[in-house]
Amino acid sequence: MSGPDALPVLVTTPRQGRVDVIADKAALRQLIRRVDPNLPVALDAERAQSYRYSSKAYLIQLRQEGIGTCLLDPIALAGPDTLADLRALSNALSGCEWVLHAASQDLPCLVEVGMVPQRLFDTELAGRLLGLDRVSLSPMLTKYLGIELAKTHSADDWSRRPLPQSWLTYAALDVDYLLDLRQATATDLSVAGKMAWAQQEFDYVLSRFAIDPSDPADRWRFIKGIGRLRRPRDLAVAQKLWEVRDDLARQIDIAPRRILTDTDLVTAAGAFGHMKPAAVRDNIGSQPGFTGRLAKRQRRRWVSAVDSALEGDPSHWPNRPAAHGAPPPRLWDRSNPEAAKRWALARTVVIETAEAHALPVENLMTVATLGEVMWPDDGDFSEAGLADAFAQANARPWQIELVVPGVATALALDGK
Repeated sequence: MSGPDALPVLVTTPRQGRVDVIADKAALRQLIRRVDPNLPVALDAERAQSYRYSSKAYLIQLRQEGIGTCLLDPIALAGPDTLADLRALSNALSGCEWVLHAASQDLPCLVEVGMVPQRLFDTELAGRLLGLDRVSLSPMLTKYLGIELAKTHSADDWSRRPLPQSWLTYAALDVDYLLDLRQATATDLSVAGKMAWAQQEFDYVLSRFAIDPSDPADRWRFIKGIGRLRRPRDLAVAQKLWEVRDDLARQIDIAPRRILTDTDLVTAAGAFGHMKPAAVRDNIGSQPGFTGRLAKRQRRRWVSAVDSALEGDPSHWPNRPAAHGAPPPRLWDRSNPEAAKRWALARTVVIETAEAHALPVENLMTVATLGEVMWPDDGDFSEAGLADAFAQANARPWQIELVVPGVATALALDGK
């Protein structure tokens, strides 16, 4: 950009022109041979969560100096029904710093295909630590490089084959300038004295998201709105409906909400929970969400699932999860006034400290972490005690160093 008010340059084509897709093992082996283990590599992934059951990657973008931008099709590399195992590529890249934008979104689907980084640089997180107002990719590229990307295909169905050339162009642009952005933000982090903070945050993201995906038995409890159901009987129905929906979605590889939304599932569970089993069959057709083609075709299965819940042993019905940890701080004035005072003092310190260091408050200390430490009346609120408590709550050393002295002083002065 020639000046602060210069208009950004709209970039519509990749640097190297047309970028082809690596869709066979020979091309993949050739790519692996060209990897430089000493240079950073930019990565991104495209998913189809609004259309498909899983969050797997349907396209992986990669860029490294000397190689240029490459697009990998993990579906074509393995076959139509499975994912490619890209551990050989991951091993070749193991010495590289992996550069991603909003890494927490893409790491799980990369891990699913065997691609696990050892070192990370997250340009979005870097932008947050630098106090930028807008940290999505295109605004950051505009700020640092004076360019603008047309974001037109982010919500499309990336499971579609063949992928249109315009989509491939869009995907390539997502990594074309990511290494340049990494260098620019790293410079600013160093100038601001925040590079060590950033590295701690990158390591924390790796520890949270670069792990094998799990399939916990209680995933049904994450149904949006499940808190509206209070009776074990209703929860049992919700669990059975969720299991049918999940199984159907997995079988036909479609987003579960396209079969039955969470709202309709919870509404139905509350209604069926008040019925006798024999009445469910007569009433299911009038329930919102059960008139669509996919849901309607499985009516017998839905009814059987609900009947099995209603006729089951009540002692096996699920209970509402017991409250754990600290309740929301907005409720503390009544339930724990002393904790509410500690919260107000500590939160003020956190806000002031964040402002002093040009940080978003939530990146300095989340509400949940601060609440966990301020809630117990028997806590050790000395500086050493607070440092230990924040560490136990997964606060990083840089956060503890910035926050604890001020919080300890505020609480000590209040106690005098």
